[in-house]
Amino acid sequence: MNQVLRYIDNQLHMESVALDVVAEQVGTPFYCYSKADIQQRVSACKAAFKVLDATIHYAVKANCNLSILRLMAAAGLGADVVSDGELERALVAGIPAEKIIFSGVGKRKDEMLAALNAGIAQFNLESIPELEALIALCESRNKTAGVSLRINPDVDGATHRHITTGVKGSKFGIPMEQLHHALRRIGESEYLQLRGLAVHIGSQIVTAEPYRRVCERLCGWVTDLRAAGHVIEHLDLGGGFGIDYGDGDYLDFESVAQVMQEALQGMDNLHIAIEPGRSLVGNAGVLVSEVIYRKEADPLPFLILDAGMNDLMRPALYQASHPIQPLLASEKGQEQVNVVGPICESTDFFHKAITLPEIAQGERVAMLQAGAYGAVMASSYNSRAIIPEVMIDEERFEMIRRRITNKNLLEFELVM
Repeated sequence: MNQVLRYIDNQLHMESVALDVVAEQVGTPFYCYSKADIQQRVSACKAAFKVLDATIHYAVKANCNLSILRLMAAAGLGADVVSDGELERALVAGIPAEKIIFSGVGKRKDEMLAALNAGIAQFNLESIPELEALIALCESRNKTAGVSLRINPDVDGATHRHITTGVKGSKFGIPMEQLHHALRRIGESEYLQLRGLAVHIGSQIVTAEPYRRVCERLCGWVTDLRAAGHVIEHLDLGGGFGIDYGDGDYLDFESVAQVMQEALQGMDNLHIAIEPGRSLVGNAGVLVSEVIYRKEADPLPFLILDAGMNDLMRPALYQASHPIQPLLASEKGQEQVNVVGPICESTDFFHKAITLPEIAQGERVAMLQAGAYGAVMASSYNSRAIIPEVMIDEERFEMIRRRITNKNLLEFELVM
């Protein structure tokens, strides 16, 4: 269980707040985050990567709530963004533009212009057409931009196929055979300043060996490129460090930092950046939901929750599994059940044939490790509300995003 979750007098608490108390005031379903857990994991990440003197850029796509971004800013972290919306959120939260990296394969010209005007640290470029578009934009606006080339290292992160990003055939990164052309175009432009190379091999990676392989390949490429006259001073090594979703598999910061340091030994004058996201916020969050109905069926009964796949997409999208804890501990026995949501889709399953304590209709549960890629992926599918987010700080809690109701959404529509 999450280290800030514990039962006190049979009630599940996050830090010093009973989640049932929050549910009574906020209404289910809702996301709930521990401020202390986020701060602890940020501190652990900073301590581990001191060995590389690395700068840390939080991957905003994991959870872009302004209150969470404000915690990252207060800790001195930068940001890795993939849209102008994420850029705006990072700036509003107080993350300095000079600590922001703009990644992503499909940056629009208006997004690149917003980043140029903000004065961000660098663009991670992922294709020749994107490179040409940035050159043309800089020329037309008389602006300079720092750039790194995200290359496809053809290293398998041994994770789910939908979150593997560094293998041949992936949409991410510039193929190695195009690298020298990209470097030549950067060298020809007076408006682009080459920082170095960037890689990202995937998400929810639970072994350090893929990072060793990619760092060893980078060492060879940097050596060759420097010998050819290119100034390579920056390596962005991405993120993707996996967390424990209940199966015991995860990748701790110290292990991956040590592997990176070992693989990069002997490389001088290199500034290292990393982009953790899930590993900073994933464990800090839970999704609290109520059992609307208990449906008896053969071969197993169904617990039908008021949270659905529109609220937490990961099980339907990645076949992901989130541990479940009842908010009220009891001496009841164990049973096998299916846990589903109310959405009119057969994929609206959270668990099939999971063994849980007996949970009655009307009782509440928490789905754990829901702080990353939960609220950010939520939608209004089936014309459902977009659920609120809550932050707990020791003995108090605050709603950090209100419920967005269907009535709110209807205000944006016109009847012709």
